[in-house]
Amino acid sequence: MSLGIRPVQAKILLPLLLLSAALILGSCARTIGYGLVLWAGEESPVRTGEILAVRQESQIQQTYLVRLPGTKELAEIPIWRMRLFSNKEDAIRGAEEYAPFQEMYAYSQREGLPLREKADQEARRVYKLDEGQLVKVLSREEQQVTVGSYEDYWYLVLTEDGYEGWCFGYYLPVFRSSEDPKEEVRELMARDPMLEALLETEWRPEYFQEMVDNGRFDLTAFGTQFGFFVDPDNRRLRLVVGKRSYSYEYERLENVGANRYVFEGPGISRGGIRVNMQTSERIVVTYTVADQVLSTVFIAFSEDIEELVTQERERRERLAENFSSRGRILRSSAYGNIVLEGGMRFRWEEFGRLGEQIFLRSVRGSGTVDFPYYLSSRLPGAFDGVITFRFNEYEPDQGTTFLYSFDSSGVRFEYVRPQGIENLEVVRRDGSPLVIYFSFGGS
Repeated sequence: MSLGIRPVQAKILLPLLLLSAALILGSCARTIGYGLVLWAGEESPVRTGEILAVRQESQIQQTYLVRLPGTKELAEIPIWRMRLFSNKEDAIRGAEEYAPFQEMYAYSQREGLPLREKADQEARRVYKLDEGQLVKVLSREEQQVTVGSYEDYWYLVLTEDGYEGWCFGYYLPVFRSSEDPKEEVRELMARDPMLEALLETEWRPEYFQEMVDNGRFDLTAFGTQFGFFVDPDNRRLRLVVGKRSYSYEYERLENVGANRYVFEGPGISRGGIRVNMQTSERIVVTYTVADQVLSTVFIAFSEDIEELVTQERERRERLAENFSSRGRILRSSAYGNIVLEGGMRFRWEEFGRLGEQIFLRSVRGSGTVDFPYYLSSRLPGAFDGVITFRFNEYEPDQGTTFLYSFDSSGVRFEYVRPQGIENLEVVRRDGSPLVIYFSFGGS
């Protein structure tokens, strides 16, 4: 059947058809940008973290047409799996920023865990995760924040059905995978990593970190003996904080909720010893003593405790040596003599009625000198330091403490009541303080 095209018309139409075909082919070869693959997915021809030249975008199919590296083949990739950049340089910078998260995934430990529009608890919810649902981590806020009573990071995550949002990390365990993240989620959910952390960690009181941060150590409450210790082989617990020390045998350890556990046994009060795993490195232990409910926060403490104790003892020894270098015998006509001996020992002779005034109990006069306290910057007056006399009859954390200041002939002591000491600092003086002067009496 004739199409009715005359030879002259054919000569005109052929170049137009060739031109149209060239334009179409040209448009297919043109690059509209460069895409960074955020999450390649199963059996994908591309890899997570790869940069690809993007040829076309289909708003209907919601896909990018990309050229596969090293080939002339084209493939369609869902838009949500990629981040588009206008030029290759920006794409490379984006890939560098994404590199720490390229193999990072997470899963929800709770049904209905929300994704939010912003890293804010009050921000609009854009999605709810199912328990066990896998997500791809795209980014993370730089600092941990507190939401309610929990502390963790906000994570920017991507779901397998293309939703993106911010999720608070308390119920979102994060892990790395270079193979099949879904299989790893199945393995992780079959395990209980929080329980493993609870049983395997030597937990230390949270105030340990506060002492490290402040550079001030209370050796009556800091040491390897303090902490919350679980011995699963022998089913024993030990809790030591300050003056409190308790040991228990348990028969059962039960998971009673998300990251919450209870130790139970015949020697444990009704309700058990309850542990709230706020993170894998921070727990709250709640227990009952004489009908009083107590709670203590413990942390996974990474510092070398023995080394820190040694450094603090050496600091105090230097202060003791500096003090005794002024004179090892201190004499007072009213308050007797103090003899400073080696090893930070002292002997206080003929102290008279002073023992009734400021000593904590009847003492014979011997003990150790110590320098556990600091001068507060808010304390009025000029002093050289703070010295504590721990008599042999005292408890380890007890002492009689004085502010001191030297002059050329001796040392002036000003008694400090326990109420004047806060957080290892002498913060206040008595309105009418007891002042004692001792003259240097030789070495």
